[in-house]
This record gives sequence, C-alpha cells and structure tokens, in this order.
Amino acid sequence: MSEPLTKALISGSRVIAKGRRIRDVDRLVATYGGVASKWVKKSSPHVEYQGDTYEYHWYEHQGLGRFEIKMKRL
Repeated sequence: MSEPLTKALISGSRVIAKGRRIRDVDRLVATYGGVASKWVKKSSPHVEYQGDTYEYHWYEHQGLGRFEIKMKRL
C-alpha cells in the first residue's frame, strides 16, 4: 500500500492498549527503551485503498517516537 501514515491519520488515531495491557510491552522496553507505563498501542481510522479497507497499527512512546508501523487489512 502506498498511502503513508499522515498527520490526519495520526490525529484521528485511537488507543488500543496502554502500559502493561500491551502484550509485547516487555519486548518494546528491552528493544527501544522507556518505561512500560508510557507505551501505548494505537490504531488509525479506516483507510480505503484499491477496494480494500485497512488500518495502521503502531506502538508509541512519548519522548521516543513511533515504532513498528503495520497495516492491517480488515
């Protein structure tokens, strides 16, 4: 898919999980740093592309940035 994660998608994002409720939080802390309580998993609004519907999912830590941006086909 060629559509990037835009400011509009980021501003319309929703939080899926925070801190210890993120399954991979220990791996995120070990790989990227920070503290577990400040990690969030987010999802973008739905995106239509070539007749299919997608969402972006990513992990975010204030001060560290966004990591592991993935597209999920719905």
